[in-house]
Amino acid sequence: MNPGTLYIIASPIGNPEDMTIRALKLLGETIDIVYCEDTRQTGRLLSHHGISRPLRSLHAHSDDAKIMQLVDEIRSGKNIGYMTDSGTPGMSDPGSKIVAIARREGVAVIPLPGVSALTTIVSVSGFPDKNILFGGFLSKKPGRRKNELSRMREHEGIIVIYESPHRIKKVLADIAEIFPDREIFIGREMTKKFEEFIALRGDTIPSMLENLKDMGEFAIAIFNKELKFAAEEDKD
Repeated sequence: MNPGTLYIIASPIGNPEDMTIRALKLLGETIDIVYCEDTRQTGRLLSHHGISRPLRSLHAHSDDAKIMQLVDEIRSGKNIGYMTDSGTPGMSDPGSKIVAIARREGVAVIPLPGVSALTTIVSVSGFPDKNILFGGFLSKKPGRRKNELSRMREHEGIIVIYESPHRIKKVLADIAEIFPDREIFIGREMTKKFEEFIALRGDTIPSMLENLKDMGEFAIAIFNKELKFAAEEDKD
């Protein structure tokens, strides 16, 4: 029997219609079982698109034995999909360990790319630079978080970080302290019905924190250099 394949599937970051045609086709016709971060959330997404597949939980706290179960099923000829709650597995989500073990075991791994909060926030930031540092979620500990941001200050270009509603105001206050002279672009609930974008300088963050809606997921882009566009740079 020929072995199956592991498909790493990007899922929408909010709007279910952002699933790619290719991913839907493979989920509907080729993939036998879907391992996922949250079976309820992935189940709702697949149901929205009229797809029904066996779902099995596999998340950041799953042990290697659970991953080897996935590998054994692929060896038996099953085509397996892996999906996280939102975005691309391995991008601030579980997934990298699964892929590493699968490759170590000789399993074929195929990406089914799609939406990512990283590319989404950069695409509408208007920041003219291709040098991007992805910080993901910062430390929950205040001191360590400030140290992480201070190290990022050394990067010239775009810095992207993610944050939850529970810590967003504290993180933005830290950004105001460390990047007071830089342009900041904040995305909240991106691709969803009530998505919101805010563009401001770091030193103006404190004045807007009181009115900030601390609901939903956030992505933050920091332009860590003087903001110039191509025409201006040509004059220098």
